[in-house]
Amino acid sequence: MALSIMYQKNKKLERAATIDELPKDAGFIWFDFEGATEEESELFKQHFDINGLTIEDVIHSNSRPKYKNYGEYEYLVYQKIEPDTYEAETINVLVKERIFITYHAEDIEANDEIDALAKELEEEAPGNLTPRVVAMMLLDKIVDFYTETVEAIEDKVLSFEKRHAKDKEQHKIMDDIFDLRSRLIRIKGIIVPMAELVDELERNKYMVETEHDHHYIHHIQDHMIKQKNIIKNAQELTDEIRSNYESYNNYRMNRVMQMLTLVSTVFLPLTLIAGIYGMNFEYMPELKWKYGYFTVLIVMAVMLVTSMIYFKKKKWY
Repeated sequence: MALSIMYQKNKKLERAATIDELPKDAGFIWFDFEGATEEESELFKQHFDINGLTIEDVIHSNSRPKYKNYGEYEYLVYQKIEPDTYEAETINVLVKERIFITYHAEDIEANDEIDALAKELEEEAPGNLTPRVVAMMLLDKIVDFYTETVEAIEDKVLSFEKRHAKDKEQHKIMDDIFDLRSRLIRIKGIIVPMAELVDELERNKYMVETEHDHHYIHHIQDHMIKQKNIIKNAQELTDEIRSNYESYNNYRMNRVMQMLTLVSTVFLPLTLIAGIYGMNFEYMPELKWKYGYFTVLIVMAVMLVTSMIYFKKKKWY
């Protein structure tokens, strides 16, 4: 649980321990609520004059990516990808006059995007730093981190054949295929709604005001288009890999069934003959014939050889 307070001073972002320590002339202030306690959530409710329904959404819900303009403030929901489980993690963003608020769960993986942005701004913040500018910068950081995850899953798909070159157990191969497809579906379920949010922001005259803003949002859009194409190609590759292994498995099963059918067909007449002469009726004339046993063996051998030659010509094996 933590509340980080940062403000701009001389083109740098500095930190304040409490709200009381904030200078009155601070032009930009960033409140970052990470796994907020009840006391910090109460501060959030009372200090910023935010609509109660919005507060409920921020504190209790795990919304899809979205943008809402409430006049006095703007509300955005970003989603990042948890690198181990590929699940969505929500970052709520509020833009209000000179105030920028981020509210998110404590268990977000190292808060990589927020930490990276804070570090960058602490080193040197743009002179025209505003809450809307920082909201776009945070979105850019999240999309950049998407690239790492997307390229990592793409590498796993492309190296699939190499990783399973020596695997002989079909279920291991298919388990890996379905695991990859599950990850791709989860990643796509995050990236596609975020891409829709980016497209909405690109059309929004409040978030994208200047020519620089347009270039920036187009830069983010280009990254998301590339990521969506990578995910699409990776899904198509896993479909092809699955189809190939299913076809190969069906081929192996057909070969096994063919061999079993061949063995059954060859030995069926031999079994019939053995069954007839195994009945031991008293008046079976061949039973008392001196050369009957050897004759039956020869007939069975001839039938066996003839069957094998016939099936060989038919290319059954």
